[in-house]
Amino acid sequence: MRGRNQIMTGIDVQAAGTVPASVVISGYYGFQNAGDEAVLNSMVRALRSLAPGLEITVLSRQPEQTAAGLKVKAVNRWRLAAVAGAIRQADLVLSGGGSLFQDITGPKSLLYYLGVVVLARLLRKPVAIYAQGLGPLQRPWCRWLTARVLDGVQLLTLRDGDSRLILEKLGVRRPPVYVTADPVLGLDPGEMDLRSGRRKWEELGLKEPVVGISIRSWPGADNCWPALARVADDLMAGGWQVVFLPFHFPADVDACRQVARLMHNQAVVVRENMDLETLLGLMGRLQFLVGMRLHALILAAVMGVPFLALAYDPKVAAFARLVEQPVVGSLAGITCNTLAAAVREALGYREENAGKVRAAVRELRPRAQDTARLVVEYLKNSPCRKEPQVADSPLRWQ
Repeated sequence: MRGRNQIMTGIDVQAAGTVPASVVISGYYGFQNAGDEAVLNSMVRALRSLAPGLEITVLSRQPEQTAAGLKVKAVNRWRLAAVAGAIRQADLVLSGGGSLFQDITGPKSLLYYLGVVVLARLLRKPVAIYAQGLGPLQRPWCRWLTARVLDGVQLLTLRDGDSRLILEKLGVRRPPVYVTADPVLGLDPGEMDLRSGRRKWEELGLKEPVVGISIRSWPGADNCWPALARVADDLMAGGWQVVFLPFHFPADVDACRQVARLMHNQAVVVRENMDLETLLGLMGRLQFLVGMRLHALILAAVMGVPFLALAYDPKVAAFARLVEQPVVGSLAGITCNTLAAAVREALGYREENAGKVRAAVRELRPRAQDTARLVVEYLKNSPCRKEPQVADSPLRWQ
């Protein structure tokens, strides 16, 4: 089947202009998670750049807030009648981005996102998986169910090669599969107004050089908080300023405060949920980032900031490898000495790593935008719902 398991490297399709169509986007939206909101923002920007007339409806926990912030329609994701009504009026349902199909946090969220796909199919609506990262899927029945549902979608795009390998192990065979990149990597900071982030920098009283730290609550992660606090103190003793950047509220704020309380020096802890432009503008002023959250690392990469990844999840290590940045492979049993050594080495190669991350993002940005192009091309082919027609030459097999 044409297009299967291919990596997109700048597909040759025409922008759709005004597409008289509508889509529903399903994902982890309206939960005050800055990473997922950045994903949604990136998706909406990319789709509208190619199809200004596209009508977008988002399934959100806070539909009023989502609708106002992105100038889209939104319905409450927990109200089945509203969700079904939105899907019934749509031409295509988009599932993603992010890591929706995983059971590491339990099977309930997996059942919800698979349920949305099943509902769309029951209502005879096509479904596209939008640049998702698959897994981990630890339970056999979760793997079986995910494979059955994904085998029935019309278009499947993944954000990384590791997810493609998982898909192959699941035995998904029917839909066309493309490896693109995380939607957030498609952002172009030069096209965004980042002045609010610079104002936030001044409000926080930050002065270069500054290291950002982004952590999250995770089983066992708090065992490394004393080591992280010691390293942060050492950085401040060496002339660095430290700012903690929570991405999910309020849980990340609590984790950041726990580490800050263990420090002897006074670090800055951001306590409010910032919009994407403010977050990007603030992160763009950093000289270095130590991060657990995947999208903290991705936003740092978008802004050309080198980082050290703390890999609590395989997706974090996979992204660090993708953009050639150092990674602490396991948080279990980490000591102050090992973490300090990793930070010192990363800082020693900071300029070199900054060049690597900028070069990687330049390559990944068009691949991230290709996901939207595939979706728009699919809509252009309606009502036939054929596989997107793309040029052969820019594609290569992995």
